[in-house]
Amino acid sequence: MTAAVSRYFLIVVNPLASDKATACLERLTEALSIRNDRFDVWYTSANDQANQRHLAQCRDLYSDWVMIGGDGTLNLLVNALAGSNVPLGLIPCGSGNDFARNLYQKGDDPVEVAFGTHSEAMDLGRCNERYFANVLGVGFDGAVVASLYDQQPRYFRRWRYLLVAAGKIFFYREKHTCLQSSRNKQEAAFIATFANGRYFGGGMQIAPKADIHDGLLDCCWVARTSLWKKLYYLARIFYGTHLKADAVDYWQDKEFYVSTPDLPVEGDGEFFGLTPARIAVAPKAIRIKTPRSIANPS
Repeated sequence: MTAAVSRYFLIVVNPLASDKATACLERLTEALSIRNDRFDVWYTSANDQANQRHLAQCRDLYSDWVMIGGDGTLNLLVNALAGSNVPLGLIPCGSGNDFARNLYQKGDDPVEVAFGTHSEAMDLGRCNERYFANVLGVGFDGAVVASLYDQQPRYFRRWRYLLVAAGKIFFYREKHTCLQSSRNKQEAAFIATFANGRYFGGGMQIAPKADIHDGLLDCCWVARTSLWKKLYYLARIFYGTHLKADAVDYWQDKEFYVSTPDLPVEGDGEFFGLTPARIAVAPKAIRIKTPRSIANPS
């Protein structure tokens, strides 16, 4: 009788994640020990370049990776694993956990998924040389994230984002933005988002038609409008009912180019820098563990 082959897990933990992270880590390591699977636990630091260097060295050493954290930690890992067949398990313990909303339903256990074996190839987005898993934004949301750059409080991070956004919306002035794709835009834009997944901002359905398997990115463009309409649209985005609003344009494409310079860009809630930006889908660029098949049957 042939003995089962032991797997070797890299467990990446964001030390700023919620208190739930400690309990999830304990459950995961206990389960792996029972199964005789080897594992290493590594904690991210505030030095992003050091994180990237370490994970690049780990890319070919482990059979499975697991993330315990939020969308920012996920962004770090997808940039390390893009183009690899190493499966990544997500245990969402961050402030928004927006990408995980595409994977999990009520009752799913991410810890069980993380030490499981079922995974699927999924798309990523790419902005210049950097990947994003979920949503990339240019305009208002980019300005909000830029203003929070290097500020990572231990608690209430999601509420801090919402507080800064609520204050900035009263004074934000839309910039003239040039976007080239199958549908070109040259006008002042409040928000231009490019979505692989459906959610951002802690559950707001910015791209309700997005599919992480379809080889496309969904662009949601909100043109310049009045303050009260901005507030109204933001409220509708929570439910994904904003697509028919007058100032909203929505379409899908494989590639986009924002040629206007010096606009702040955020991806997965992380500051990506400034435009110009070439944004494209990277089809089936990463393997993610899932509780069941979530691929579109078509």
